[in-house]
Amino acid sequence: MLYKHTLITLSAVTLLAACGTKGSWMGAEAEKAYDKELEAQRLAADKNHDDYYEIHQDGRVFVLSDTKGYKVFKQTGEIPLVVTKIGGGLNGETVKFALTKTEAKAMEKKVGFTGGAQNLYERRIQGLEKGFYGQVEMDGRIYVFNSWPELDRFRSTGRMQGGQAFSSAGPNGETVIFAQASEELQTRFKALIGK
Repeated sequence: MLYKHTLITLSAVTLLAACGTKGSWMGAEAEKAYDKELEAQRLAADKNHDDYYEIHQDGRVFVLSDTKGYKVFKQTGEIPLVVTKIGGGLNGETVKFALTKTEAKAMEKKVGFTGGAQNLYERRIQGLEKGFYGQVEMDGRIYVFNSWPELDRFRSTGRMQGGQAFSSAGPNGETVIFAQASEELQTRFKALIGK
């Protein structure tokens, strides 16, 4: 019995000592704030480069790097958190780069921070090597890719090597051209547009 009592006393002393140590437990609310800050830093460090959407519309280029933002844009025609670059397009168009909430917070804290959409568009980073999905919408067509190098080559040349075209397969009757005859790529596209 004395052994159990001594063990409990030592555990309590150790716990109290740890609570008084600088950098240790700070209370529930402080811990939550600290955890949120760490999560924001971790997410901001992520490249956000697994998907890419470039929409040419009304003389502007809209660039998004997440599916959720793309769906919101297609429903509302707006990007809630955006960086606008006048004359930033290849032909002098205004370019609007979407930001995620995490990226917007990081931008407030770090001078010169740029989000995933802008980094991809301006070729500071490349799309994810495996599992990438991208679309370029222009001139009544939707070009669909599962490879960043192919999408980037298309952006440079305006031409797609090979591909498989489907007339009126887009959500508004656009011609859809898949970079590869891939059932997986077509399935991802259909899931995105809700078909």
